[in-house]
This record gives sequence, structure tokens and C-alpha cells, in this order.
Amino acid sequence: MAGTVVDILSKANSAFVDENYAEALNLYNKAVQEDPNNGEVYVKRSHANFKLENWDGVVTDLDKAFEQGCKKTAKLLLRKGQALFHLDKYDTAKQVLEEGSQLDGASSDFALWIEKCSAEIKLIEKAKEAVVPPPAPAKIRYEWYQTERNVTIAVFVKNRKQEDIQAEFTDTTVNFTMKLPSGEDYELSLKLAHPVVGEQTTVKCYQTKVEIKLQKQEGIKWTSLEYDSTAPDVPAPMMFSVPEAAVVEKAPPVFKTKNWDSIVKETESEKEEGEAALNSLFQKIYAEGSDEVKRAMNKSFVESGGTVLSTNWEEIANKTTPIKPPDGMEYRKWTE
Repeated sequence: MAGTVVDILSKANSAFVDENYAEALNLYNKAVQEDPNNGEVYVKRSHANFKLENWDGVVTDLDKAFEQGCKKTAKLLLRKGQALFHLDKYDTAKQVLEEGSQLDGASSDFALWIEKCSAEIKLIEKAKEAVVPPPAPAKIRYEWYQTERNVTIAVFVKNRKQEDIQAEFTDTTVNFTMKLPSGEDYELSLKLAHPVVGEQTTVKCYQTKVEIKLQKQEGIKWTSLEYDSTAPDVPAPMMFSVPEAAVVEKAPPVFKTKNWDSIVKETESEKEEGEAALNSLFQKIYAEGSDEVKRAMNKSFVESGGTVLSTNWEEIANKTTPIKPPDGMEYRKWTE
């Protein structure tokens, strides 16, 4: 068998000298099959793999050669370090090259390749530092409004379904979890300002929002949604009753532009129809009005103590509606 291996190696070496590296590699493979414990065969095959840029093969062959007792020379360690560099294993390559430089400190090749490894390692570290963190999840907006009997919380997330929602309600708390389109969970946990009938709470999904409808235990006006331990424990009276039908979600109607303030003034002049007709008109305006009209009516009525009713949100959005009692009358707070 020894003679056979010698013959194969002779042919392989000749092919290598002739720069026929593929043929040389094929012959070295045959030599390994004939004598798998011959470390020198692995050394020669590693050289052929190096010429063919088979970097994994270079590292594997040299590790096998060292296992078979071949000496770790500076030349072989340089070859292994270069192969590891080309495999992007810069830390390991640097360690191997530094080991080789101890055997041949005069060689400039080691200093060059060690420096190349160090440069690549620094680039990787800088790239890690420059990684941009993922954007913070968008803040989910919610609003609340009330009628004499109910408080409604609107969470503005589009196209949610009932199966996306898990909720638990008591007479004083809301614990609401919803799966967002991103896959993350949105959580809303509230301690309510006033008690509700927890078992009567409903959750409905619409195209642009999810509504949580709470039934009040008392028909009082809430000044805040959440409980505030510092607030005085004196409920404000409900000064403006909005019919329940006014807040039921429906298909958006097509509105024509109307001057609601003008309509109100005209109605005020029709004294023969009385206060009942005026109140009926206000309810009709609220029921058919846009969201901005409703906000304007609620804000102006509450802030003015029931003395002013405006439908122009742009006019009153950024200022407090003044109290304007009728001529000949004096406004007093209910506690007086």
C-alpha cells in the first residue's frame, strides 16, 4: 500500500507543479483514502485546497494534519489563518496568526494579516453600535364621552374583530387587551371615577374603532373618566341629557352644510312653539350632527353652565365658553 500512496503522491505533486490544482486535489483525495493516518498527505492536500480557494478544506486538512502529529510550522499557521480570514472568522484567524508570528516574528506576512483581522473586527463592532433600534410602537389614541345613562370609551384602531379582544369589567374597573395588526398587545386598565354596572358592559368593533360602553349606576355627569383620590367626593349634576339614539354607531350619512347657529336663533324667535320644541331641535341637531358639532355642543353647554350652546367647534375649541345667563337673570352654582 505504501508504494501505491507514494505513486499517487508523485503524480499529485507533478500536477500541482504544473498548476493543475483540480487534478492534484483529486489525486490527494485518493492518497487520503489509501492512507488516512498520513499527516503529510493532509498538508499537501491543504495546499491544493488553498490554491482552489476551498477555505473550509484548508482548515479541515490542517487540523487533521496536526492531529496526526504534524508540526505547527509558521508556514502552515499562516495558511490556516488566511483561510479563516476568508471564512470571515476574524477572531479565530487573528489568534492563529498571532500564534504563528511567535514562531516567525520577522515575517511581515503575519503583521499584515493580523492588522487586516483587527480592522475587520473593528468594523463589525462599529456596525453593531450603529444598529438603529426598532421604532417605538405607535401610541394608540382613545377618547371618552357620556350620556345621562352611559359612558363610552372609543379606542381608535382600525379593522379589529371580537376574537382580537379580551376584556374583564367590574363595577369600578376596566381591563381591556387587544391584539394589534403588528401582533403586539394593546392594554387599557382603568379605575373608574364612578361605579358602573359591570355586567352590562358591551364591546363593539367598528371599521375605525372599538367602543366600550359602560352603564352608569347613577345618572350624574362625570368630570373625569378615571378615579382621582384627590378630587372632592361631590358628583356634579347631569345638566344636559343627550338621547341614547344619538350615540349609536350607524353608517355615516351624507350631510349637507347647515348653519346650526342660524337655526338655533330662528327657533329661539319662535316663542309660540315653546321650550319643548327648542329642546327637541337641540336633540335633533346633536343626533344628526358631525363629531365636531357634538363636541362643540357638549363643551359649550358644560363650560357655560347650560347658558350657551354652540355648534362651531373651531370657534370654541381653544377657549372656555363664557357663562351668559338670560337678560334679567343671575347665574349661580348649584351648591350655592
